[in-house]
Amino acid sequence: MAAPDTTTRDPSAPSEADAELAIAVATEAASGALRAGTKAPLFTLADETGAQVALGDLLRMGPVVLHFIRGAWCSFSEQSLKDFAATHRQVVALGASAVAITPVRVGHAHIEGLPVRELQDVEMRVIRQFGLAFTLPKGLRKRYVNLGYSPPAPREAGEWLVPLPATYVLDRDGTVVLGAVDSDYRQPFDPLFLLTALKALKARGGRSPQYIARPRTDHT
Repeated sequence: MAAPDTTTRDPSAPSEADAELAIAVATEAASGALRAGTKAPLFTLADETGAQVALGDLLRMGPVVLHFIRGAWCSFSEQSLKDFAATHRQVVALGASAVAITPVRVGHAHIEGLPVRELQDVEMRVIRQFGLAFTLPKGLRKRYVNLGYSPPAPREAGEWLVPLPATYVLDRDGTVVLGAVDSDYRQPFDPLFLLTALKALKARGGRSPQYIARPRTDHT
């Protein structure tokens, strides 16, 4: 079920034309995102309590699902996280662990009963490593600020980074089995390909992995 378009009721929110411009830039950037069949970079990030969470530690326990989100400032991101959290029990039953990764300090702690740990990538270091960042056009930046978004400090002149929503499934050796990148942030989270990837991992045991493509994504 698609997330409600609450931004149309907010005069500070991007218009349809603004959203299409942002999506066009994001689509171009998505071509450089981490693809299925490659190794994911290892990282350590703090969760909402300040505890450090290392990807290497999670992988030692089994497959890992990484759900990259835009942050609590975005209503579509909030709905995506709720939908992702709704699959948590199935993810765990299939032998995997799951975390959400956000670029902002203010998380989704107000979402009641959220079972997914939310890791804070405030400098977008991990987001950049996965190729999930793009520079927002200047004409859209004020609207994003009005919505509550604050980009990390620029490393290059003119840089004003926004994250791409994405879901990755990693085998326990860190290989990307599923890479699902959503250039259109308005798309609802679809658990079908996530659960399909995890079921395939569980079924194959120690055999060679099969990399799974999701048709609606911009690339895998």
